[in-house]
Order: sequence, then structure tokens, then C-alpha cells
Amino acid sequence: MTDPIRLAQELVRIPSPSGAEGDLADFLLTTLGAFAEVERGPLGAVVARVSRGEGPTVMLEGHLDTVPGGDEDAWTRGLYTGEIAEGRLWGRGAVDMKGAIACQIAAAASAARDLRGTLLLVYVPYEEIVEGVVLSRVLDQVGKPDLVVLGEPTDLRLGIGHRGRAVVRLTARGKPAHAAMPQLGENAILKMVEALPPALDVLLPTDPLLGEETATPIAVGTPAAGPVVPEACWVLLDRRISRDETPESVLAPYEGMELEARIERVELTAYTGEKFGADCFFPAWWMNPEHPWVVRAREALGSPPMRVWRFSTDGVESCARRGIPTVGYGPGDEALAHQADENVLLADLEKAAAAYRKLLRTLLVPGERAAPPAERRVRRRRR
Repeated sequence: MTDPIRLAQELVRIPSPSGAEGDLADFLLTTLGAFAEVERGPLGAVVARVSRGEGPTVMLEGHLDTVPGGDEDAWTRGLYTGEIAEGRLWGRGAVDMKGAIACQIAAAASAARDLRGTLLLVYVPYEEIVEGVVLSRVLDQVGKPDLVVLGEPTDLRLGIGHRGRAVVRLTARGKPAHAAMPQLGENAILKMVEALPPALDVLLPTDPLLGEETATPIAVGTPAAGPVVPEACWVLLDRRISRDETPESVLAPYEGMELEARIERVELTAYTGEKFGADCFFPAWWMNPEHPWVVRAREALGSPPMRVWRFSTDGVESCARRGIPTVGYGPGDEALAHQADENVLLADLEKAAAAYRKLLRTLLVPGERAAPPAERRVRRRRR
């Protein structure tokens, strides 16, 4: 039986920042190949399939990439050593989200021979930069599952949605001049310093189910090099948005300001060498707790409390854009994601692996989903 703790430790030991997930993908292709059909999918995604007879299709999904490790001096334990201490697994990706991937794989390996229907295990690169974009390519290839279960950290609760995310590029325009004669130019940095506070003070709506929208600067820059008064200054805003937002409505509050505003677009290169681009607008989503697949998934996982995430996930594609029933379940405290000394409780890894096993056996093993527990016990005695 696959040990989720040891597997998670191995995954943490393989660095996989966005765009450099190849070694981790190779490791998972080999690991999953022990019990499933596997392939390297679009943009380097890892796609595994266990398909036996008629039945529902369930996708367990996660992302291969992590944010960078940051300043190693800020870590009191090794960044990629996968150290186990104080009842925890430490290292980049322990929470977000290699611990959950290990739990999903351990559960799938133990249940694979008994499944009826189709189980997909999908692990995508570049989620930290453009959530949902690689999953979209995979869904185009594999078709529409009945249920998607995201492994993002939920602290062993059931995730049913989150605010969306939009990256807005604000640009202030000036006039270049020699820095020794600034009076001959118009400094775009100074214009941005004046214009940014009002841009951050715009009234943002509140989603009654997902919470208040937010906006925070995450990057700033100019094209200037050398002693030149900069003719442009840009700031990227991270906007967390409600369910009714569109690209146009996100940009509307900045109209009339002395700033240009547009949705940021990124051009990326996958570890496979494939190039792709994406607009950084990722819609919000929420699943009704009474939806039949939410009810089934929650009961199968042991009826954990429900919650919404504070961050964004690949659910922007599966649920928001495609309407596929989607929930999340994973070990770990989301507040530890992207932090130095990221860690996850070993006990939570064990609990998550057991819950995933129960989920798969309830949804995809005929004898365990066809009747309530009392009836199953009667049938077993008759055999």
C-alpha cells in the first residue's frame, strides 16, 4: 500500500516552481503507471486513467507547480529536504499542494482494482500563474467528468467555491527627459504615486456568499534604464472578484482616472517547450451545498464542514466556465501556503488519504455505493 506521508515527502524533495515542473511530472508518470494508464498531456500535464466498465467519471485534480522558495535564510528547516519533525512534513509545497497529491494517489492505488466507472487523476503545471488554463486543455482532451475534486488545502473541510481573480495593469504616462534636468520631463512615477491611492480606494462590491472583493498591488515597474525621467510607470493589481464580475466591470472603476487600465496578459513557456498565452481573468464560482454531487461527495468524505477558499483554484475552469460539479478537499492550513516554513500535519495527511479512499469506494465501487450500510452487511452474509 502506498504510504501518503512517504510519497508526500518524496514530492516535496523535487523542486517544481512554475515552468520547471518536468522532474516532478516524470516522477508522477512513473508512480501512477504502477496502477493506471498514464500519459503526458497538454502543456505537460500528467493524466492518469483507471477505467473499468460502466459508471460515473470522477476526476481528482491538483497542480504540479509551487511558488518559488524565496529567501532560504527565512526557512528554519530545509526548503526542499522534506524534513519530518514535530509531527509535520516541512518544505515548499507541503501544503500547496503536494501533500494532497500524495493522498489522492495513495487512495487511488488502494482502490483501483475495485473501481467501476472511470477515475481520472490530473496534475497540471502553471496553476500558480494561470489557474484553470492548463486544466482547460486537459478537459478538451478527456471530456467532461461527473465530478471534479480539487486537492487544494481546505484544512480537511469541503471547499465549495471562492472569489475569482483578475490582474489589472494600471499605467501612468509621463514625458521622458534627462534625469539631470527633470523639469524638462514629466515623471510617470510621481504621477503613479498620486493616482494609485484613489485607484485603491474605489468602492468594491461584496459577494454575499464569497465575501468582499479586494485589490492589492503586487508588482511595479518602469521601462526606464539609466538617468532618464521615466515616461511610463505600471502597477499590477491583484483583484479578488465576485461572481457577477466581467473583464469590463472590473476595469470600469478606473475610467476617468489619469491611468490606463487593462487586464494583464501573460505569455508563458511550459517545461515541455510549448508556448501559450492567457488573459489573467479567472471567474468566481460557488456550488450549492444541496447539489446532488456535493451531497454525495460530502457524505463520502465523512460529512466535513463546508467552506469557501480565500484564494483561487482550477475550479475557475471546471465549475465557473464549464459548469462541472466541483468541490475541494485537502490537508493543511491555507494560511501556510506561499510562506517560509510551509508545513502540514502528518496526521492530516493520513486522514486525507483515508477520506479519499472512502470517497472513491463510495462513488466508484458498486457494492459500496448501491445500498446503505445495513443492506450491504446482509448481502455479504448471504454470500
